[in-house]
Amino acid sequence: MKVLQERKIPTPCVSNHASNLMELGNGDLLCTWFGGSMEGSSDISIYMARYDRGRDAWLDPVRMSDDATRSEQNPALFRHPSGELWLLYTAQEKADQGTAVVRLRRSADEGRSWSETVDLIGRPGTFIRHAPVVNPSGLLLLPIWRSDMRNAFGDDSSFVHVSADGGRSWDVVAVPDSRGCVHMDILENCRVAFFRRRQSDFIFRCVSEDGGLSWSAPHPTTLPNNNSSIQARELSDGRLAIVYNEIAAAGRSSESAVPPWIKDREAFLSACGTIENGAIWGVPRNPLVLSISTDLGLTWRKDLVLEADATLRSAHDERGAFVGDYSYPSIIQTNDGLVQVSYSYLRDYIKHETLAA
Repeated sequence: MKVLQERKIPTPCVSNHASNLMELGNGDLLCTWFGGSMEGSSDISIYMARYDRGRDAWLDPVRMSDDATRSEQNPALFRHPSGELWLLYTAQEKADQGTAVVRLRRSADEGRSWSETVDLIGRPGTFIRHAPVVNPSGLLLLPIWRSDMRNAFGDDSSFVHVSADGGRSWDVVAVPDSRGCVHMDILENCRVAFFRRRQSDFIFRCVSEDGGLSWSAPHPTTLPNNNSSIQARELSDGRLAIVYNEIAAAGRSSESAVPPWIKDREAFLSACGTIENGAIWGVPRNPLVLSISTDLGLTWRKDLVLEADATLRSAHDERGAFVGDYSYPSIIQTNDGLVQVSYSYLRDYIKHETLAA
């Protein structure tokens, strides 16, 4: 692939993260992310901006949530079978991921106006990163994981919420042996899914033979993972494209059991208890790479390095926690055949790149 154009999405926030892209019927794009002072703070809200294809420009973003008691994170956009747009996101009490619930707003006019917010999944500790998919039988599949502070979140496991009534009610399917495998990314073919790995070793993969109603146990791919988010898509020619950080834990001095957003390290470690095979944080989030597979993710070929400068630091990054941080990618292929990628750039802003497939 080849980069055709780079754009900076405007933002009013000093910290911006976890973007998600969608193409609209007229060729415009929507991008949503969370922004504020710092992940886990109560001023973190969901933002959304529109790329106006006619003007070839990203318009100023709109704040989509403002619960002052919660940190609102990990938004995802979904085209419901009814034609509505769904905006899903998590909402937690500050940095306490065990309090997170999944919330929902709907739009019937291509994102120009939105319904009031409702709780879609109210079980505390429920997290999402990727949007639902619709399986061949018309069922909605929403991948989630349940957050568990034990082992510094190394005990988190994945589940799939399945709805036969458009999202009004859900059955829950466990992904077997998925400890440490989170951010389940189910491809639209419902045959394969990929995972971020808490133990910072590899991207993991699992498969389904029944339209996503049951899944094999996840197993490592050949691609490294640094306990940071990934996203994959099936392209129109049948190839899979995945965007990820090509790096894994290697015993660096920066690596820790404590996530970078935690301010009171001792209190966090005390709450975790004795850590055994726990999550590894602090692995660099560079380079950011796009790789291609022609065999449903069994093997991969590196195709493009999107970012590689490990020394850049935002002026807003007072603690130096996000030096060389290019992370949490979103990837889609638009109807014109081009590939669109967005990602956090030093947490300063969301960067958008258009690629020739």
